[in-house]
Amino acid sequence: MDNETKKMFEILMNKLENMGIRQDEIFSVVKAIEFSNTEHKAEIDNIIYKVAHTEGTLNKIGSVITDSKVIKEKRSATF
Repeated sequence: MDNETKKMFEILMNKLENMGIRQDEIFSVVKAIEFSNTEHKAEIDNIIYKVAHTEGTLNKIGSVITDSKVIKEKRSATF
């Protein structure tokens, strides 16, 4: 090979090596984003669970209050 061909070959090899490094960096970023999304989804699921639990508690409290009012109304109606 002549010197010009060697230089071109070296340039191409350097570019390929740099592309491999960039590809590894991009892969790392994508994996970090994937992990972040998974963690975010778990946090949202936890919040949804807490809201549903709170809603159930409030519904139960509401039904107890309603039942209590009905009982009081029946007592006052009988006297």
